[in-house]
Amino acid sequence: MLEDTLRSVKEAEAKAGQTVREAESKAEAILAEAREKAQQMSEDASLRAKARKQKEQEEAQEEGARRLKEAEEEAKKEVEALRSLAASKREEAVEAVISALV
Repeated sequence: MLEDTLRSVKEAEAKAGQTVREAESKAEAILAEAREKAQQMSEDASLRAKARKQKEQEEAQEEGARRLKEAEEEAKKEVEALRSLAASKREEAVEAVISALV
């Protein structure tokens, strides 16, 4: 009977040891998977941040180009207005010179 009890205790210890090893193995697998997921999440976040930054840069460039075009158009209008003004003043100047000569 004592031998049966000792055998049962040894078997229980062996099973407990096996259970502990299996649990440690599963824990390592879970940790490895968690590390991989964390790495992937970090990489994904980095890619999203890069894409967002690139989009913001493109939008800023487009806005700058739009403002430059508006400024060019405004400058063209001002140049045309100055030309018209100069043309009307030129006629007045020519008439004044002719009047002075006559």
